[in-house]
Amino acid sequence: MTRMKLTRTLLCVLAAACGSAPALAALGGDVTTVESDRASLKGALHLRTAATYTIHEIQVTGLVVREFVSPSGKVFGVSWQGNGIPDLQQMLGSYYAGFAQAASVAHYDHHHLNIQTPQVVVQSRGHTREFSGRAWAPALLPQNFSLNDLN
Repeated sequence: MTRMKLTRTLLCVLAAACGSAPALAALGGDVTTVESDRASLKGALHLRTAATYTIHEIQVTGLVVREFVSPSGKVFGVSWQGNGIPDLQQMLGSYYAGFAQAASVAHYDHHHLNIQTPQVVVQSRGHTREFSGRAWAPALLPQNFSLNDLN
């Protein structure tokens, strides 16, 4: 398959997933959006505290979404794991346009996506009913934060 066909295929899959999945907090958004996300997902919210951030984990049947919030109350990263891909346009908020532009010309295969721009990094992988991924805004990461914790 040509590179252009691969790009169109992935963007169509992402668009379909984004159109059917519930909305989530946007990168750079305020911590107050977590409750609206929990209500939208009709999920259970669990909090975990680390030294320099808080994880707001929303669990619904077949999907776990984690929103990583800095001490200043901003969402600096999100991750997901489960049977679908959350609404990336909502998750990435103002970062979505840059992501979409980069994704339209990036190299990837059918099961992995790794988009890096100066403003946002999005990594997604999986296949039918088994997806995982993460996204973060490098400028918003707390000091000494390890990307290994963004899962």
